[in-house]
Amino acid sequence: MDAGIVIGGIGFAATLVLILLEVPVGVAMGLVALAGCSYIIGTEGMLTIGATTVWESLTNYTLAMLPLFVFMGNIAVQCGLSSRLYEAMRTLLGHQRGGLAMATISASAGFGMISGSSLATTATMGRIALPEMARAGYSQSLASGTVAAGGTLGILIPPSTVLVIYAFLAEQSIRQLLLATAGPISIAILLYFSAIWFSLKISRSSATERPRASKQERLNAWKELGPPVSVFSLIMLGLYSGYFTANETAAVGLVLVLGYGVLSRRLSKNGFVEAATDTAKTCGALYLVLIAANLFNFFLALSDLPFSLTAIFSGVLDSPLMVILLMTCIYLVLGTLMDSLAMLLLTVPLFVPVADAAGIDLVWFGIYVVMVVEMGLITPPVGMNLFVLKATNADIPMVALWKGVLPFVAADFIRIGLIIAFPVLVMWLPDAAK
Repeated sequence: MDAGIVIGGIGFAATLVLILLEVPVGVAMGLVALAGCSYIIGTEGMLTIGATTVWESLTNYTLAMLPLFVFMGNIAVQCGLSSRLYEAMRTLLGHQRGGLAMATISASAGFGMISGSSLATTATMGRIALPEMARAGYSQSLASGTVAAGGTLGILIPPSTVLVIYAFLAEQSIRQLLLATAGPISIAILLYFSAIWFSLKISRSSATERPRASKQERLNAWKELGPPVSVFSLIMLGLYSGYFTANETAAVGLVLVLGYGVLSRRLSKNGFVEAATDTAKTCGALYLVLIAANLFNFFLALSDLPFSLTAIFSGVLDSPLMVILLMTCIYLVLGTLMDSLAMLLLTVPLFVPVADAAGIDLVWFGIYVVMVVEMGLITPPVGMNLFVLKATNADIPMVALWKGVLPFVAADFIRIGLIIAFPVLVMWLPDAAK
């Protein structure tokens, strides 16, 4: 076996171990990449590649939208949009059986659009929605399962930082990727609503129906939904029409959210400073991770490990379905060990060449990867969203979390099965916008 491949395999394993030992992802990938490059091409070559990679990562046009999206999300949080989203959805849906759970899913989707983070969405909605559902008589398992599942929508809905990172790593169009989310998001929400209905049907939950809100209350709820819905609509319409580039869309979205905060007087001076500070910290961490990921990709390329993996898969490359099923199994295992960003950074450099060799569209593959990563975050026994919910709500038994999330895991399996069987569900909007 080629020595480079052995070094690549050792480097990949070392990175995985460091991440499991809770070494920060960027630090783990960067250290292994620098050590591996130094071994293969020498210290001088490693320093040259390191300097070039830092410059290319910091000046990459695709990544220019990341600070804008992150700042937009932080401004929205300072305006209190998360709690207002839930209150609005509760007003509109709460009178139906299972309405509060459906409101939680809908509000999680909206907050996910703002935060772009599954773990943040789960933690935030857990604090807001769990007490409300408990008072309404929802079982602990259904309430916690709904919050954990709703949190997974955060990394798929535009503006999705995870998709931006995938576009950077896989060298794909972020515009095409963001457009491709429309079908999977709609299917996810409908299937999660079905999972709630099914859970209530087979359980003895005493979840009550709330009195229907008055006309004025419903009107006020729609007004609260106006800002986030408008931003989302602008993103999708601007991308679809081609009138805005992805970077221009991020800038316009930020201006709209900032304008909303100022005009509604919901954004204070201190709130603006805090949002800017949080953005600087978050983007600093993200760029560190991306620089490390770029170095790690170069190290893997030097070792020929991605090409060797393609050769290992050569026996099944004629069957894209088999390739996808094997990758799904790997992602489900990794989802029990690490968060979504770590999974993406670690696997995309290895799996993209295999998917490309199997003839799989890399835009479709990006949506598939994010969806499987989502499912891994709630798959028992140790999905990361379950741990976040347990950490913020210590009174919830882990068994109740596992039981509550199972219908939503089944819904995710159905959704992944649908996009595999009918790729058009993902590709219809990107193809129409070409």
